[in-house]
Amino acid sequence: MHNEEPMTQERREKFWRQYGWSPDLPEDQRKKIEDYWSDPEIREAEALGF
Repeated sequence: MHNEEPMTQERREKFWRQYGWSPDLPEDQRKKIEDYWSDPEIREAEALGF
């Protein structure tokens, strides 16, 4: 079942935090997580139960 909720910044950050993201991280580290876990990647991971 697909999660069809809109992708909000809050939803992104909640997901990213599972992988070490924090607003306090240095920008390059935050960007690395944000760029890797794009919206389509987050949706796919959620669909797979992550």
